[in-house]
Amino acid sequence: MGVFAFIKNIPNKVYISLLMMKLNVHNRISRSSMLSNAGPTLSMTTYGIRFQTAHLSLEAIARGNVRPSRAVLFVDDEQLFNHPTKGLQRLMKRGLEIQLVENFGPHTKYYPFLELVEDFDRPHATGDDDHLYPKWWLKKLSSSIENQPECLHAFRAHRIELTDDGTKARPYLEWGPGITTAPSNLNFYTSSMGEIYSPEFLRIAKQRGRAFLECCPKNDDLWLTSLAIENDVPIALVDGTNRTFPAIPASQQLTLEATNVFGGYNDVQIQNTFTENILSKLRDLERQEGLR
Repeated sequence: MGVFAFIKNIPNKVYISLLMMKLNVHNRISRSSMLSNAGPTLSMTTYGIRFQTAHLSLEAIARGNVRPSRAVLFVDDEQLFNHPTKGLQRLMKRGLEIQLVENFGPHTKYYPFLELVEDFDRPHATGDDDHLYPKWWLKKLSSSIENQPECLHAFRAHRIELTDDGTKARPYLEWGPGITTAPSNLNFYTSSMGEIYSPEFLRIAKQRGRAFLECCPKNDDLWLTSLAIENDVPIALVDGTNRTFPAIPASQQLTLEATNVFGGYNDVQIQNTFTENILSKLRDLERQEGLR
């Protein structure tokens, strides 16, 4: 990073540091439940160095205008499970559940919930343990799915682009921003900013079980996007806007971006996951949008 870029980024660094301090204070002094009977359910996962700061992402949601009716943090490391941080312990007193589960890679933030629950009576939201979400995060997700229950709603997406002959997807790095004007199955949502699923979609994912292990074990967004395409569940961007929320410093050292995106593994998994049926649907959608 050059000197100019470093200086330009100082206000953002200061903002994130102050926000983290505020959330830590809130975590220490709050006695209010992080749950509400009316909210959607929520799950996350955490691992490694992120475990030390995961309470900040959860606290950001706990202080929100809408709170979850159930909040579960999945961990696949018995050592971490047996020794939650003080921040997580305080959240557990306010309703957070921590469960030790099998390691499903990035699918761990949602998939164990599908096996944990027999059936679904309300929407389910997921977020990442390395972002600081605004107070309105869960409220906007909840309002979006209440207004359009037939859609999957997310805060960020790319637009899937096929090759000229339509036989496969273009490289992931060439895809542009998601379609914001209307829900579309050309949208490929990126789950780090948060998303929410309807009970009907949860049942679809539960029925498919662990099939993702065969085609995209390291990309949960790809698997759930493919299920949405197969079942004609359009993906909508909340408020018609692509958003990025602040990241917790150092927490992103262990992201999948290096291998999935820049290492090209996304493209391998996309080819393995996008069946001819999915490609046919995508070709038709591109024609309808005047993109083919």
